[in-house]
This record gives sequence, C-alpha cells and structure tokens, in this order.
Amino acid sequence: MLIFLFIFHWTSVCCALEQTTCNNSSNSSQDYQILYSYLTGTGAHNFSESVTIGFLGAYGQAQVVLGALPLAVEAVNEDADLLPGRRLSYVAADIGTNPPASGLTRSKSSLAAQAIRVMTEMRDNGTIAFIGPDDTCSSEALVAAAWNLPMISYKCSDTRVSDKKVFFTFARTLPPSSKVSKSVVALLRAFQWHRFVVVSGTHPASASEVQEAIEELSIIHGLTVTDIKQYSDYIPHYIEQMDNIVADTYMKTRVYVFVGEHIALIDFIKCLQRRKLLDTGDYVVISVDDEIYDPNRRIKIIRRDYLDPFLNETWGNVSDVMGFRSVLKLTPSHPRNPKYKYVCEKIKASSAKPPFCVPYHHKIFDSISVPIQAAYLYDAVMIYARALTEVFQNNEDPRNGTAVLRRIVNRSYHSIQGYDVFIDGNGDAEGNFTVVALLDDQEMNGTLRMSMQPVGYFQYKSNGSNVPSALPVREFRYLDVDRPIQWVGGKLPRAEPRCGFNGEKCIYRIDWRFLASVSLMSLIVLIGILFCVKHYRYEHKLACLLWKIDMRDVTIIPTETTELSNKSMIQVCRHSVFQAPSSSLAELAESSPKRAYTDIGLYKGNIVAIKYLKKRSVDLTRSIRKELKQIREVRHENLIPFIGASVDHGNVAILTAYSARGSLEDVLANEDLHLDNMFVSSLVTDILKGMIYLHDSDIISHGNLRSSNCLIDSRWVVQITDFGLHEFKACPEGAETQSKKLKRSLWRAPELLRDPSPPARGTQKGDVYSFGIVLYEIIGRRGPWGDTNIEPSEILRQVIEVKEVPLRPPLENLGAADYIIKCMKACWHEEPDQRPDIRFVRVRLKEMQAGLKPNIFDNMLAIMEKYAYNLEGLVQERTNQLTEEKKKTEALLHRMLPKSVAEALKRGDRVEAESFDCVTIYFSDIVGFTELSAVSTPLQVIDLLNDLYTCFDSIISHYDVYKVETIGDAYMVVSGLPIRNGDRHAGEIASMALHLLSNIRKFEIKHRQGEVLQLRIGIHSGHCVAGVVGLKMPRYCLFGDTVNTASRMESSGEAFKIHISHATYNLLQNLGGYRCEERGVIPIKGKGEMRTYWLVGEDPAQRLARIREEIVGSSLFSSSDRLSETPDLLRRPGANFLIDGVQFPQASCPLLQLHQRARLAYSMHYSQENLTAGDLERHLFQSQCCSNRNPRSAPAITFTDLNYRYM
Repeated sequence: MLIFLFIFHWTSVCCALEQTTCNNSSNSSQDYQILYSYLTGTGAHNFSESVTIGFLGAYGQAQVVLGALPLAVEAVNEDADLLPGRRLSYVAADIGTNPPASGLTRSKSSLAAQAIRVMTEMRDNGTIAFIGPDDTCSSEALVAAAWNLPMISYKCSDTRVSDKKVFFTFARTLPPSSKVSKSVVALLRAFQWHRFVVVSGTHPASASEVQEAIEELSIIHGLTVTDIKQYSDYIPHYIEQMDNIVADTYMKTRVYVFVGEHIALIDFIKCLQRRKLLDTGDYVVISVDDEIYDPNRRIKIIRRDYLDPFLNETWGNVSDVMGFRSVLKLTPSHPRNPKYKYVCEKIKASSAKPPFCVPYHHKIFDSISVPIQAAYLYDAVMIYARALTEVFQNNEDPRNGTAVLRRIVNRSYHSIQGYDVFIDGNGDAEGNFTVVALLDDQEMNGTLRMSMQPVGYFQYKSNGSNVPSALPVREFRYLDVDRPIQWVGGKLPRAEPRCGFNGEKCIYRIDWRFLASVSLMSLIVLIGILFCVKHYRYEHKLACLLWKIDMRDVTIIPTETTELSNKSMIQVCRHSVFQAPSSSLAELAESSPKRAYTDIGLYKGNIVAIKYLKKRSVDLTRSIRKELKQIREVRHENLIPFIGASVDHGNVAILTAYSARGSLEDVLANEDLHLDNMFVSSLVTDILKGMIYLHDSDIISHGNLRSSNCLIDSRWVVQITDFGLHEFKACPEGAETQSKKLKRSLWRAPELLRDPSPPARGTQKGDVYSFGIVLYEIIGRRGPWGDTNIEPSEILRQVIEVKEVPLRPPLENLGAADYIIKCMKACWHEEPDQRPDIRFVRVRLKEMQAGLKPNIFDNMLAIMEKYAYNLEGLVQERTNQLTEEKKKTEALLHRMLPKSVAEALKRGDRVEAESFDCVTIYFSDIVGFTELSAVSTPLQVIDLLNDLYTCFDSIISHYDVYKVETIGDAYMVVSGLPIRNGDRHAGEIASMALHLLSNIRKFEIKHRQGEVLQLRIGIHSGHCVAGVVGLKMPRYCLFGDTVNTASRMESSGEAFKIHISHATYNLLQNLGGYRCEERGVIPIKGKGEMRTYWLVGEDPAQRLARIREEIVGSSLFSSSDRLSETPDLLRRPGANFLIDGVQFPQASCPLLQLHQRARLAYSMHYSQENLTAGDLERHLFQSQCCSNRNPRSAPAITFTDLNYRYM
C-alpha cells in the first residue's frame, strides 16, 4: 500500500477530503488543482523504514504524465532488490496552476519562487530528493545543490543545468536536443563521410544547439564541416533559399546534414532532385528529427500531401519518393518494450486515481496518447531508487545528493521504453536514436511499395564494465544485416569525388586559385550589376505612379438605379470620355433594377467600384507607393482586381473592378435566392482559394475579412476585396461611426479585440477566425451571430472577456454537417496557435467540394443553370403573389367606390356624372356626441366610432344600399344608385334604418359602461346627381337639393326616432308594410314649412313577399312549371329543409340571402329526381352560397354547426 502524505495549509484535514477532491475535480474551475502541506514538521527523520521524495509539477501541463509517478513508486516497492527493508513514498505539489489575482499566467520566475517555497516545506518535513519540475528548473536545481539534495527532472530542457560545477546534484532523463549530435557523428564515421555541409533552419529553436554540437564533435573526431547554411522557416522564402543553398554547396560536398522540420526536408530533397543530384547516388542527406519514429505513420515522412495538402504541387509519385533513397533520417527510437502499451494503459488508469484525480481523463486520452515524458518520469524514479539503494548499501547518508549523483552519472540504465540509455558526466541522458531509410515495403498499397523503415541503431563502445571508455563514442549497428540500406546504384556514396571536388587529387593541375578569384570577381560584378538593374527598375516603377487615376476621367453613375430605366442609364454612360463597350453597358443594364452596393463609375469603358476615403489628401511616402505597387501586381480569380487610386485633393478614392451581384452579405440576406449545397460549396471554396493566395503573397494577411468584403461577380465567382493598402486607407480617429465600428468588429478575432494597438493588416490566425464567422454566416443565413439576441457592444464585450467557455455564435439549430461544425469550432478557438491555418481549413472542408465539377467552366455553367431555375420559380411565385394582391386591391377599391365607377377609373376612362330621378338618402348622427367627446380621450373617441361604424357597416351590407361617407359622428347612406332599383330604394333605406335603430340600443360604449348612444335619423327621397370628384383619392359624391333636405330631416329629428319627409312617406305607402306617424308641419331651415312623419315600424311578411316576388320574377323562376314546383320554403316563414337526412331550420340561419335560398330550394327539388346526395352537396355549397351575399337583398338565413361541413 502506497503512503500518500497530502499537504494542506491547515492541520485538521481528514482523509474524506481526498475522495471529495476526486469526485468534484471535474466541476472545479481549475483542472484538478490540489494544494498540499505537511501534516507535521520534524527536525530529525528516520530512514530505516521509509524514504520520501517530492514531486514538483504543473498539473495543468503534466496531467497526461502524472500517472507514471505512483506507478513507478509502486514498482520500486514491489522490487525486493530496491531499497530492501524500506518503502518509497512521495509527496506532490502543484506549482503551476495557481494564477495570480489579476487572472494572468504566472511568469517563469514566479513559478520558480513557488517551487522553491514548496521545496523548502518538503525538505523541512523529511523529503530527501525531488522529481521535476517541468519547464523551469535552473533556480530549483541551484537550491537543491545548495541543500546537497538530488533533483532528477523528466522534462526540463534548460542548457544551463548541464554545468556540474554549479548544479552538481541535478540529473535528467530527458535527452537535451544537442545529444543527437553524437549519433550524427557516429553515423558519419561509420560510413567514412569525413566532409559534409550542415543545413539548418530557425525552427525548432533547438536547431542552432544541434548545429553547434555537431561542429564541436566534428572537430574532436577529425571531421570537416565544409559549410553551414541556414534558411528561414517561411515557406515562400525558404524554397528559394534552399535552391541557393544547393547551388552554393553541391560542388563542394556530397553529404548534407539537414536539421529542420519534415516539410522543409521534403522541399530540400526536391531542390536536389531538380538538379538531378540524387539520380546517380553520389549524394546523401542525413536528416535530424526530434519526433519519435512511429511505424504506423512511416509513409507520412515522405508524403508532402500529408504535411502540406494545400499546395498545388503533387508529391508522392515515383520520381519524388525515390529521392528518399538517398536520405538517412535520425529519429528518437520508438519504444521497444513489448509491454509498453500495457504500461501506458496503467499510466492512464493511475492518473484518474488519488492523489491526482485527473478529470475527464478518458476524454483527454481519447484525443492524445500518453507522451514520452511519462516514460522519462518513470525512469527518473527508477534510477533514483537504484542509486539510493547503493547509498544505503555503502552506509552513506541518503540525503547526500553528491553521493546519489555519483551513482547516476556516467552510467547506463534500462529504460521502461525497452532500450539502454546512457547518462553522461553532466547528468544528461544521451537518448536513443534510430536510423530509418527507404526500403521495400510489401504492406504498402499502390504501385510504389516503399516506406521509411528502421535500418540501424547506436550503442556505446564499452570496455565490459558499466563505465564507457575514456572518450565515450557511439557505434552504428544494423538492426538486421540481411536488410541493409538500399543505396542508389547499389553503392555507398563517397564523401567526395575520387579526384576531389576541384580535381586537385588527379594528375593534371590547374591554377584553381586564379580561376576561383576571377570567377568570384566576375560573380560579384554580375551580382552587383543585376542588383543595380533590379533596384533601378523597382524604383522606376515606384516613381511612375502607374496606379494613379484622375477622377476627371471617371464618369460617376448614379447609384439610385431604381429611379432610372435601362435606357436612361445607357444614355448617361454615353456622355463618358471613353466610349463603353457593349458588354459593359449590358452588365450595367442588367444590374440597373437594383441599388448598387457602392459608388460606381465608368473608367476607360469599364464599370468600376469607387471607395471614397474620409481624408482630404494623401502624402505619397515611399511605404505607401510600395503598398500601391504591391496591390496592383496581385492577380487572382478570387481577389478583386485593383484598377487604381485617386489622390486628388478632396477626391481620395480606391477604384476596383465592379461586381454586379453585390456582396455575399446581400446574397445571404436575399431570402428569395435558394442556395443549395453546390452553391454553398462554390462560395466557400472561392473564399478559401482567395485567402490561401493572399496568405502566401507579400500581403501576408487580410485583417478585415467579413461577408460584406466578399463580392460576387456576374459569373457567381466570389472575389475578396478590402485587403492591403492599410497605410493608404488609414483615416483619422472619429472618421468612422461607432455603430459601423461595432458591426465591423463582429468578425474580428478575440486577441485582436483585446490588443489596444492591433496590427493594421491583422494576422493569419485572425483571418482564420473571421473565416469561421463567414462560414457560419453562409451556412445559417442569419447574420454573423445568428439568433443571438444581444447587442453588438455586449457581444464584443463577452468575446473580449477571458473565460472558460468563450462566447461564440450558437450552433444548436444550424443544421450543418458534423465536419463543418468541427471546422467552425477549430477556427473559433480562443488560442490563436490552436487554430488551423487556412490551407488546413480547406482540407477539412474538402468534403464540401464533392458536388463541384473539376472543370471550372462546367462548374460555372452548372451554377448559372441552378440560378436560372431558381429565378423561374421566383418569377412564378411573384406572379401568384401579384395576382393575389391585385384581387385584394380590387376588393378594397370596390369597397371605396361603386364597381362600375372603379372599373372605369381602372380603364382610365372619364367617369361622367349621372342623374337619378329618384333615390332615398339616409343621414344619422349621435345626439350629445360633442359632450361625449369632451369627456373622452381622442383614442377613446376613435375606438368608439370604429366600433359603431363597424356595426353599421355589417348591417347595411344586407341591404341594397350604398354607403357614401362618414364625417365625424354623421353617417350617410343612399339607395337607388349607382344601380337603379325602381321604387324599392325607400323600402331598403327604411328597413335598414329600423335595423340600425334596434341595434343601437344594444350597443355598448367600452369606456362608459351603462350609457346608450342616442341615434338620430333623417330620410328623404328625390332627384340626385352622382359623380366622381378629383384625381387624387377620388370620391363618389352626391349633389342636389335632395341631399340637403335629407340632412335637414336628420338635424330636425329627435333621438331614437326616424324622421322622414313626405316624399319618402308616399313611397313607403306605395310599397306597403311600413307604419308611420304624422309629426305635422314643422319649419325646416332653408326649406320653409314641411309636413314630416316618424317611421315607427314595418311588417316583415310584406317585405319578404316583395323579395319573393323579385326572385320569382327573375330568370331562375321565369317559367310557370318551375314556379309550380317551387317548394313553399320561400312562402312559409320558419320552414325547414332537408340535406342528406339532416333537417335545417330556417330560424337557425338568419343571414342566408333569399336569392340563395331560392337556388337552394330549387336545387333540392331538382336533386330528388336527378342528383345523388354527394352531387347535391357539391352543387349547393361549392358555389359559396353563404359567402357571396347579394347587397340588394336583406338577410334571411345562414348555416350553423349542423351544416358547417358544407362551408
């Protein structure tokens, strides 16, 4: 059982806290952080039973290796030969996961101080050795040396701790990067390559250390370093540099020692192949790599398309791969322990147990494997246990770090990885390296069955003891003598030609010094001339100002093209200084129906987009001229062409090619445009191709990528704009509104938002973040932040804020494929270094391009064809919508004007005034309306009138009347026009007035409950003239003395009474069925004395009889046989009728029109002889008998729940 001494700052800690820490670690804001402090402190310690070591680690970084510590301690305690009679225990402290209060990451000095404090507590409580720390170790090792306590690190790579005069108690199992130099020299000596050239890059950072170590060892072993060449790690630059390196060195060496990354090595091999140096087998390359060789990934070492798949160059064909036959690659050896996978599984399981309790360890190890540092940590504990065992056997003090280190340095130990490792006199592990070469591999698929496979390894030359010879050297050994290196041409390359590089070893002699001097001088002169010519031409281009445009040569085209026809637009263009070609005019005419997204003009016959800068003038400095020259030379199908710039005073502008279809933002906002997968894939691919070219160019990055800067031309090709010219476009502070600035920042990366002075050109990782937002915008079509209901300023504030789960656009309802979602999240990563570059983004989205055709022209035609289909559907949809709106407009117009008048106005005909011999006019108003308005708010008055007139309108729709107008509380209705109805107009108005008067008593005033409106009605009949007045808002008006008299009947009447004139009285008496009371002779203003009457009621039976006679006299019942067959439904009030056995009472249907009742009755009678029940239903109710009411007839019946199914 292991002994865990947990360290807390208080002394009353129970064991249950350990389990609680494990259970709750996943919910902690800091990943599995545990604070420790000793339970007790003592001055003297007894080591007869147990020995305690201290582990110093930054758990946030070391969480994937923590499980190796308890595993190694357990192995020590289970080994009877190690520390016999004693047990090894450990205490652990986290020194790297406690950030300061400000929330910033601790510096290395603060971490070192934290480690030293913990070390002091550990030493005071009995710890006699230290394992770790991770990255910072020089200060801690110096303290350990002062205490004379051993410290063994498994991860520290600081070169200073190799000085054993200062750090005499420090050792490490992690091999320093420079240790590979011994293996390189051993390989060179094994094949007698005594002359070579070193080629190294600036990345990784340890490349310079390896280079210097190779130089030092070469001098010791008598090898000659002919030259040392370096290249930068920026891809567009180092390919040219490598060509220069090969050109400078291939005539003075046959052996290259290459120190750099995989991808750089592949490009270097291609440089040698272009000169055909590897075809004959005379040249060889020894590559130094710090990545462990993995047999499962052996093909990737030689495949450029795995490492850089965005490049157009193909890699992996026979000629390219065969170049690796001349490459020997030194890599850290892959673990040879057959049980190493089992050890890794135990490390994973151990990390989840106390005291570390790594949270989410399953998810962590799902994405990454156990790193090699776990083996180094395991080895550190084991070599200390072996050394301490010897110390106890010699009865020495176990706290004597010097004695412990003597039993560690200059010795070999067997690593858990399955091979021996030597620790030199400086306490540094030498490491173990393997040589891999290109061999036949039958397990590979395809025509080329070859891969990089191990061919040899290194071992120390030993004298039989555990201590190597006076000068430790390594020897190269073949892993399998039956599988040697397959040299090109079947022979080992020589270090130099037989006659030497200059033929100096052959018989003939040439004065090479003189020749070299002349060549060198000639070369210097030639280079100088070329440089001067290049510089002159460059300066000439800067001074020529080829980009400069005079705005007087530009014809500005109005952007409000919706107010101009195509013809007028073309006429405007004809006034340009230069005549436009027909294609430009056609493009302009095509885009004219919509508003241009920017200012546009005509320059030299081409339509250009003009972007005015908010500055009066520009100082054309050298840097600005270089910017303009640089942007003018950029040419790519997915980048907007730069036409030029104007620097005229007051007209500072940038002119680019015009894209007719506007920006991507406009296209996405157009809901009528359907974008299928092929459209979306084409848009995304175009943006990626443009950004890849931009990142590989001298412009480096965009810095302002968003959907409004992705323009679409007439061929539906996306072209990126607004890149470069950052100094030229720089405007003074305050030139941009706050709202525009906030909106523009929605696409900006968090690190750029946090930077008070971000780079004007942005960064490539910032462009990747912006592309992720644009991709989300294309897929979702709901803006850059989707349905996020937050103000832009709040969005930016939360994005800038550093928190565990940063704010990003919502993905829940996006409906995109998983690989697209993962790509978006990768582009949005909070850490810029964790985001993929733009090339790798294209690889991750390669599946989107499945629907695209390989031929660009075919792909463009397919997109245009889909767009045409979409337009056809859109036109049909718009046509249907127009038809519906036309119907609604006509219905509204017929409500405002009589149908005959409305039709005449629509035809553009003049509506002539018409005279009517006799009509009946109705006037009414509300008694006391002025007082009611005085005690009500305007809104209450409006609501009252709206409710009242809505009620009136619903009533008059059942009568053969026409509503003329309403003025305030006055209501005017007429019958007998515009369609004449004989003498029935008086009866229609009278019945309507009685209907209105009966309903007004039940009308409720919402804001004055309990009050009743006092309706006063006046009616008069006589001659009238009607016509349309005015062109704007035309009105159908009545003229004549009859109108005035009807108004006087109303004004001289009384509340709740219907005041009628003598003329109306006579008409009603002729019709019959109306009860009137004589009022007498009264004075009427403007008319003198008139005899008037009160209308008090009517006989519904006589009205129904009149309607029945009208229907019977119509064409429907014109014949006598039909009249005799008419059911008495029309003659008997309250009669019922049957439909499919269901009886419908007339009383339950009060709104059905009588002419429809006639149609219904006749159809029922006819169906009994000829129609089935189903045919009867279709015949009766598909004609919408209940919805199309005749405005000339009063309401009678309607359908209720019993016949709802027929409606």
